Amino acid sequence: MDIDTTKPHVGRVYDYVLGGHHNYEVDRNAAAAIMKLVPTYPKWAKLNRWFIQLVGQQWSEAGMTNVLDLASGLPTQGHLNDYLPEARILFSDIDPVSVIYGEQILADRPNMRYLQADLRDPPPLLAAAAQFFGADRRIALGCIGIIYMMDDERSRDLLRKMHAFCAPGSVLALSFIVPRGASAAQQLNGAAALAGVKVYPRTPEEMAALIKPWKVHGCRPLVEWLGLDDFLTQEEYELNPFEMLGLIAHH
Repeated sequence: MDIDTTKPHVGRVYDYVLGGHHNYEVDRNAAAAIMKLVPTYPKWAKLNRWFIQLVGQQWSEAGMTNVLDLASGLPTQGHLNDYLPEARILFSDIDPVSVIYGEQILADRPNMRYLQADLRDPPPLLAAAAQFFGADRRIALGCIGIIYMMDDERSRDLLRKMHAFCAPGSVLALSFIVPRGASAAQQLNGAAALAGVKVYPRTPEEMAALIKPWKVHGCRPLVEWLGLDDFLTQEEYELNPFEMLGLIAHH
C-alpha cells in the first residue's frame, strides 16, 4: 500500500489527538493548527471514541454477533473488538496506515478482519461484507466519526445501500455535527481544510431524512449519551462552533 507522508490524513490526526502513535509529523502539525482554530478538538475526538465504547457495550448486551464498522481508525484499546470479543467484526478504513496496523492488532482474532475500503464506492465493501458475513445479515453498523465528512449524495447512497444489505433487526450508530450559528460551517471548514477534508454540519431533522429508510431510535448530544454534561466548560461550549450528536437507528 502506498502511504503518503507529505499530506495529513484526518484519521492519523485523530489518532494523534487521542494520544496514539500511528501518525506522522505532517499529521501532528495539522493537529496543532486545527487546535488553534478549534481548541476543543481533542475533547470531541475523545467523545467520539467513548461513544464507540458505549455502543459496543449496548451491542454486546443486545447479543449482536455481526458488526460492520466504517472508517474505523485503529482498533486499539477501547474499540469495538474489546467490547465484542466473540463477535464477527469487519473493520474498514481508506487509510493504509490504519489498515496495516489494524491487521497486525487483529492478527490473533480469526473472527475479525480489517479491510481497506472507500465509502464513496460502497459495492466493493459490500461484496467483501457479503463474503465475510455470509447469509447472516443481522448486523450492527458503526458509522461514527465519518458521515460529517461526506456530502449528502454520498452519505444517502452509502446508508441506503447498507440498509438494503442488512436484515431486519440490524442497528446503526453514527455521530454527526450540528452547526451553532450562521458562520459555523465556514469556521469548521477552515479547520477541517488543514486535515485535507471538508465538513458537512446537519440538523437532527436533516440527519433523520438523510438516513432513511433507517428509523431513528434515539438522537441526542454525545455528552448526554455519556452522562458528561460538564465535560466542556461553559466558555468552551460558547466558543465552539458546533455540537456533536450521537444517533441510534433501527432497520
